[in-house]
Amino acid sequence: MDVLLYKLSEAESYHKHETRFRSQEALNCDKTKTKLRHDHVYPRSKMVMELENARPDQIDSILERIVGCTVTEEEHSRLSKFDKEYDGWVRYEKAGIVIIDTKTNETITITR
Repeated sequence: MDVLLYKLSEAESYHKHETRFRSQEALNCDKTKTKLRHDHVYPRSKMVMELENARPDQIDSILERIVGCTVTEEEHSRLSKFDKEYDGWVRYEKAGIVIIDTKTNETITITR
């Protein structure tokens, strides 16, 4: 199930680092010098546990949270510090990472 969720998060793009959502740094960096990472906005491990225990009417709402986001390797390290306490876009806010929706060219606004 973990691999399935990973592949679904890549499905909207032709490459895992060309996701709809990207950090401002990932968009503006020199790709020949900066390593990029495909991050899962909602951790797959949590989603797998939720899916294993879900009722049929809950599955769609869980799967809607499959979102990939391209960040730099350095940003990915910063995000990992918040993995246990937060998930979703709040992790990015806590890590001080600005996310751009490349479909609209707008910055993601964190709502709680």
